[in-house]
Amino acid sequence: MEQYNGFRRTIEDGGVVYGARASTFSPTVIEVFGELGIDFVWLDFEHMGPSPYDSTVFENLTRAAEAGGTELFVRIPSGDPPLVRKVLDAGVRNLLIPRVDSAAEVRRAVEATRFVYDGEPGERGKASGRSSAWGTAPDYVVTEDREVCLGVMIEKTTAVDELDEILAVPELGFVFVGPSDLSAQMGHPTNKHHPAVQDRIAEIRAAALDAGVPLGGIANDPAAIEDAKQQGYQIIRMGGDLGSIRQTLRDRLARVRD
Repeated sequence: MEQYNGFRRTIEDGGVVYGARASTFSPTVIEVFGELGIDFVWLDFEHMGPSPYDSTVFENLTRAAEAGGTELFVRIPSGDPPLVRKVLDAGVRNLLIPRVDSAAEVRRAVEATRFVYDGEPGERGKASGRSSAWGTAPDYVVTEDREVCLGVMIEKTTAVDELDEILAVPELGFVFVGPSDLSAQMGHPTNKHHPAVQDRIAEIRAAALDAGVPLGGIANDPAAIEDAKQQGYQIIRMGGDLGSIRQTLRDRLARVRD
């Protein structure tokens, strides 16, 4: 397995990465996305898919990403350190932790990704799984600390209230805005465009930019994507497999039947 994470390198260098969701969890779709030039493939193990505790699930997914030249971007159900370690050992390099509440919770998750953390021993354990090329990767400990990237979703009001402390957690890779859950938390479920919700999103954006922490969000059409870039978003998810299938075939079928 390659000991390199283009996703992390790009955002740390100030660049922008574009991703797409693979709701089918299909290795074929992941490989095709990579061949199209998609920078990362979003896999949502929080709400759907197989159990992320089954590390064999990731073998063909990570192989497909390598074959296509893209990176996996895996949202797991929580930042539970044993789960974080298990998914990383399976070869995943980019993790997204949802529904965080506090800086202490974020720090525990980030610390689980590191052999050396904040100048002290971290909570990552040395393994012989796919991440280490089955125990043969040279300089594995150093390489993993350099390449693994963990970020968190800011989608709860408790996280917004403690945002400055979260952004100050050492080696936090990025934050990702979760407008749908944030709107529900604020008493405006499904109304992501409510002025109060938009004000909170603007607050998250400003704090992340001030702290120098890469910011992620969702934008689904070229104009919205360009606007997100201009606002400083560096991680942009722009659709996915099922939505693309629906739109393309629905429009094509409508033309044929008309």
